Amino acid sequence: MKRLVAAPFLLLHFAPRSPALALALASGRPRRGGSANPSTELVRKLKQTRDAQEVFRLLDDYDEDVNTFVVATAMGKLRRFGKSREALHVFKRSKARGIALNVVAYCAAISACGRNWEKALALFDELQQRGLE
Repeated sequence: MKRLVAAPFLLLHFAPRSPALALALASGRPRRGGSANPSTELVRKLKQTRDAQEVFRLLDDYDEDVNTFVVATAMGKLRRFGKSREALHVFKRSKARGIALNVVAYCAAISACGRNWEKALALFDELQQRGLE
């Protein structure tokens, strides 16, 4: 099968609107209807949830597919439900499981600290010690 690679101008055209389409064009692979990546599917489902219990159920169901992006998404969703303590629990649980958390996850955790500025400052210090910026 012959691979077709998109011209650079097509990539620039589609990248802002559909990063997945731009990636498919760049790699020469056809775009599929569904998501082949389970963590992408999990993020989509997390964004559609309506309650905190559903967030926890999804995290448990997709346990092996949880990555730093999923953690940050789940924490943001929990914080919007007014469940900041639970969001911090997800952060701590993810760290304990050895998930390499990035700046986005740390920022979500700092945001979940609310008025507990001492905890937020400790997380910020940890972020800097890990060399993340």
